[in-house]
Amino acid sequence: MKKEIFSANMKIVALLIIFMCPMQYASAPTKSFEARMDVFRFGIKVSEERIHLLEFSRFVNDLGRRESGNNWQSVNCIGCFGEWQFAESTVHYLGYKHITLKKFMSDPWTFPPELQKKVLESLIKVNLVLMRRYESYIGDTINGVPITKSGMIAAAHLGGAKSVKLFLSSNGKLDKADVLGTRVSHYMLKFGFYDLD
Repeated sequence: MKKEIFSANMKIVALLIIFMCPMQYASAPTKSFEARMDVFRFGIKVSEERIHLLEFSRFVNDLGRRESGNNWQSVNCIGCFGEWQFAESTVHYLGYKHITLKKFMSDPWTFPPELQKKVLESLIKVNLVLMRRYESYIGDTINGVPITKSGMIAAAHLGGAKSVKLFLSSNGKLDKADVLGTRVSHYMLKFGFYDLD
């Protein structure tokens, strides 16, 4: 709930900044009303883009904190590595076949932080494509879990897009867990309040 309030407050702050800076949006008496409205609409669009970037950044940071404590050199007990705990097969599937767990363990700089973020962004794009037919579930609640875009992205990161699709299509009856026991529904709930639309 706090995350949802934070997101709403970020939008309000952005709009207040626009309204508190009238010099940027005010126009000379010769400008037409439509021209002033175009400037205003542009300001709103820029504001929304900045909010989206801030929310995405917050989401990525929080996901990294949950996965590894934001430690880009981390390797867990099942061999997932990096800040976002990638499986070697996932990294290879995304086209980075030169990155292996063995190489990473001997030299973490074979998979530096900026490349890890690039791989995460690629994974999110792939998962969104794989789940696009399930976007109609957004706004529903299944077993007390509100279905949101950010929750679906996080849950797909945990268990793959297929696990998310199974959870949604089974109305929550198939709630897969990773090998450490974390369920898809847990990530959907935990990461469900980021404005990533």
